[in-house]
Amino acid sequence: MKNLIIVSSFIVPCLLFSYELDFNKNFKKEIHNDKVQTNISINVYSKEIDYINEKIEFFQDYINEKSSVEKMNGNYSLLPKYNYENSKQIFVGYAGTLSYEVQSKEYEEINEFVSSLNQIRKNMDTTQVTLSTSNVQWIVSDKLLQKNIDSMRIETIDWIEGYLKTLNDACEVKKISINKNNGYRSPRYSKNMMMETSSSLHVVPSKTNQSIELNANYILECK
Repeated sequence: MKNLIIVSSFIVPCLLFSYELDFNKNFKKEIHNDKVQTNISINVYSKEIDYINEKIEFFQDYINEKSSVEKMNGNYSLLPKYNYENSKQIFVGYAGTLSYEVQSKEYEEINEFVSSLNQIRKNMDTTQVTLSTSNVQWIVSDKLLQKNIDSMRIETIDWIEGYLKTLNDACEVKKISINKNNGYRSPRYSKNMMMETSSSLHVVPSKTNQSIELNANYILECK
């Protein structure tokens, strides 16, 4: 019975001196842009739906055949158009719009692709078909972004293991929570003004770096 009392009196003080450390640390990394991106929009206006579908399908087939650029987020819409006279709604036709996000590792490939679309539009010799593009910009691809985020997650684990060795008390990691901050903003969510394209894209966009940040929350249990 005496031995049991001695053991108990040893455990209670240890529990009293246990404590937790809860703190955050930011990790930041610069990434080189690896792709050029733009958005294209082909618009066809007519009172005849068949005319609109014919033009849209022609562009769509051409775009799908082009393998020099990556096409994504393709979308087609057909909406009625109205004018208003004396507070009355007057039907004037339909507007068909085919849009894509286009990416490539080479600026020249984007330029050639947009120029070829513009030449097709010119050859149609009509004001009922227009081509618009957004500002061309260098971006970080999703693949490269995810690769760097994964490596930064490993960095947060390596850092805390090194930090534990600097502490005087015996501590162990109870929990790590990692969140991506707003340090990096994916370009597809940024606003870009669409403008009608009348020629090739003459100005090469500036190639800059993007910053990504991870915020790690650590909870340590120490004695």
